[in-house]
Order: sequence, then structure tokens, then C-alpha cells
Amino acid sequence: MRIAIVTTSYPAHEDDAAGHFVRAGARELERQGHDVEVVSPEPGGAFGWPGAPARLRERPHRAFEASSWIASARRRVARADAELVIAHWAMPCAWPIGIATRGRLEVVSHGGDARLALGLPAVLRRAVVRAIAARASAWTFVSARLRDELCEALDGETRARVERIARVSAPALDMPDVSEAIARRRLDLAGTRAAVSVGRLVASKRVARAIEHVAGARDLDALVVVGDGPERARLEGLARDRRVDVRFVGTVGRREALAWIGAADVLLHGSVAEGLSTVVREAESLGTRVVRL
Repeated sequence: MRIAIVTTSYPAHEDDAAGHFVRAGARELERQGHDVEVVSPEPGGAFGWPGAPARLRERPHRAFEASSWIASARRRVARADAELVIAHWAMPCAWPIGIATRGRLEVVSHGGDARLALGLPAVLRRAVVRAIAARASAWTFVSARLRDELCEALDGETRARVERIARVSAPALDMPDVSEAIARRRLDLAGTRAAVSVGRLVASKRVARAIEHVAGARDLDALVVVGDGPERARLEGLARDRRVDVRFVGTVGRREALAWIGAADVLLHGSVAEGLSTVVREAESLGTRVVRL
């Protein structure tokens, strides 16, 4: 089967953490013998770290870049003439791109896209969701909570349309072997009972809670913060004020991030933004204890 995957987040290289779960799904389809074409934007522009909303607020002219990519993606998907189109993120990949395609459409919502719909005025939210539900044969949510959050904000008829095609399934997770990298990081942390926090340094990730947790914990000496973003200066100031030993390592490749997770005593997770946290799943896969804040 010829399959087109439309996504605003896809790894630019093997060690890129962006959208690695989309790539894992694409590779699984290829292993099954399908011909897969991925339609995604080039790095930079309106999409990418630390997320499209933040990038658009930083440089509003990127809205034109987003519109240009949407138009280009619609043309690429049309040329692909795929039997199945899989749209990762309801907006903008299912609407307005996926609904204009000829092939069967399946939608995957990961969290931010559903919450973007929740932030729309009720009339616009109803129109967008109905357009997707009328065109899609399946709408996958990565958690039941995410599905329910969206459905509860819909009118009865629109909710019924979504529920008819809704399903809940965790995305594929491809875990590289990072045992040697973990061993190196454990040497770095030798003698230190360390926690780790992984993610963009934005308000919704609530990294401040991780710092406060370590400040009050008797069984932890330090915190490693993996990631970067506009909240970094404020968080560094909080760490100084609370006299917490915090190591900000910045944005690193996925293997390095996994190494820090595997080497730490505990992953501290305070984010409310995801439908299903990939970082938590990675920690569980590596055998690292998780504390949700």
C-alpha cells in the first residue's frame, strides 16, 4: 500500500528527538512492506523547537511560512496519490491538509493539537472538528484522557461523530541502545543522588516544580535539566534562590537525553501539555523511577 504521512514534526537526523515517534511508526509500516512517503517541513521556519505557537509569537511573519508549507504539503500529498494518508496532529495536518486528499484519511492526536482545538471559539472548533470527522476513517488519540477532553468540549452531534471513529493507542516507541552512554553519565554523577527533568523550558512543562521538589527532598542531591527554552533564565534564578544544585545541560541529541534519563535516580515530570508523555515512557523503558509532580 502507498501511504503518505503528514506531520509538522519529524527528525532531521538520526539523533534528532523531534517527532521520533512519528519516524518509529513510519519505519514499522515500511517493515510491513508498505511504500511510505513522509511530508514534513524543513527544519526552521514556523515549525520546530520550541513549538509552533512560541515560534509564531517570537516572529509573527512565520505565519506566512506556515501558510506556504500547508499549501505545499497539500500539493505533495496530492502528487503522492496515496491510498492512505496518516495525519499526525489534527491541525494543521488533518485540517486543512488531510481533508483535501483523495486517499483514506487517518488522524493521530498527540496533545498540543487537541488543546489547540479546545482554545478555538466554539463555532470554529465545531467546524474544524466536524470537517475532520466527516473525512477521516479513524481518529487515534494517544490517551483516553486526551480523547475525553476534546469530546467534552463538543456539542452532542459533533461529539458523536468523533466517538464513532475515535480509538486510543500509544504511538510507536523506538529505543536505541544507550547502555554505554548511560554508564558514562553514571560516572559523571558518581556519589550524587540525582533527578532529571527533560523537556522544553516553557511554562507548560513546569520545570520549576522539579526544582522545588529537589529543594525539599531528603533523598536527592541534584537535578539535571535537559532542554532549553525561554524559561531558562528564570529557572536558573529559582535554582540559585532555593540553593539547589541544578545542572542545565541544554538541548542535546536524543541518545544523550536518554543517557541522562537512564543514569538518574528518578525522572521528575511536571508537564501538563502532552496527551501521553514520551519522556515518561522512555524512563519506564530504561527502568528509571518516575515521579509526576
